[in-house]
Formats: sequence, structure tokens, C-alpha cells
Amino acid sequence: MARRARARRPFGHLEVFALLAAASFLAARFFPVLALRLRCPMLSLTGWPCPTCGMTRAFVRLAHGRLPGALAASPLGALLAASAWAFAAVALLAWAAGRPLPAPSAPAQRALATAVVTLAALNWTWLCLVRWRSS
Repeated sequence: MARRARARRPFGHLEVFALLAAASFLAARFFPVLALRLRCPMLSLTGWPCPTCGMTRAFVRLAHGRLPGALAASPLGALLAASAWAFAAVALLAWAAGRPLPAPSAPAQRALATAVVTLAALNWTWLCLVRWRSS
């Protein structure tokens, strides 16, 4: 008796983003990123943090299980890392199971974009306040 081959869903954009998120975890966990001692160009030139300052440290610290350190480096970076890695796990498991992830509706996409911009502004404000208080 011939077995029917299960139709496999194509590897699309969501799966590519999931692989990138998984690669960011692997790099943060196993590559000595912080040993490179790279400094933010904006911070070096102006003395003030850029909107993404601390995200590399947040990713690395969270990948090593140090949540308080990740939040101290960049609250948005810690949230972004955790969200990206959770998305990677869910998307890759769904792909392996042959089940597509539901496409977000247009209103959900707009709400997500608004939330990202708002969180980025709040994160930058927090980073600037921390820098201002320490100077």
C-alpha cells in the first residue's frame, strides 16, 4: 500500500525571519560579541545614546539567562530578543508540522507598527534619562 506524501508548506518570509531570529540567539549565546568592545557611534560622537543603544548587551545577557542585566541594558532590547526567539520557535515548529502561521490582518499590522514606534520612543527616552541622571 502506497503512503501519501504529506504536502509540505513552502519555506517563506516568516520562516526566513524565524531563522534570522534563531541565528541571533545562537550568536548572542555562543559568539563573544561583547568582547569585540564595539561602541555606539552616536554615543561616541555626542555622549547621548541612540534609540537602539544597549540592544546588543540586552540580547547577549538574555541569551545567557540574565534577565535583570538585559533589562538594565535596554528594556526594548530584552523584549525584542524574547519576542524574536519565541517567534522563531513557534514559526519553525509550525513549519516542521506543515501548519501555516495565520497572516496578521491589516489592522493588526498597523497596531503592531504603532506599538513598535511607541516602544522605541519610550526606550530612547528611558536611555536618555538614565544617561542624563548619570552625568
